[in-house]
Amino acid sequence: MSSLVAQTPSFDELTIVKLAREIAMDLRPIEDILESLGIGSSDWESIQGLPLFQDRLRVATEEWQAGMNTSERVRMKSLAFVEEALPEFFARAHDPKEGLAAKTEVLKTISKFAGIGGSVDGMGNGERMVVTINLGADHQLKVEKNVTPQVIEGTAQ
Repeated sequence: MSSLVAQTPSFDELTIVKLAREIAMDLRPIEDILESLGIGSSDWESIQGLPLFQDRLRVATEEWQAGMNTSERVRMKSLAFVEEALPEFFARAHDPKEGLAAKTEVLKTISKFAGIGGSVDGMGNGERMVVTINLGADHQLKVEKNVTPQVIEGTAQ
């Protein structure tokens, strides 16, 4: 008598949806996508033939390629590009042969990506902030403040 062994796939519907979305976005090679999702070559062969996967891939591709999604595609592709460039930026920022100006530019750029540094609330250097409150019928309350950073000079003691 032979025993029946139930083989359970190492993927579920959520994995199929993630896989379809990643493939539709086409930001990384399929091999990298499969590896990140823990999908082996035999499972990949099985998944490709599933009507569920084919449907999810078709829908994901249509959504990703939709005209209204252009800004999101550009944003996602830009983020993927930045992520791929980070290791090189890191290495060059720490390379003693790299010039200080280049290192400074790299650090400024990475700071912007990280959302740190730069000006506060879009105010540049040497500007002033003006708050105007309209109280109606030609009455205004206006507050102006110089927001130019001040440098304090001196010598260490």
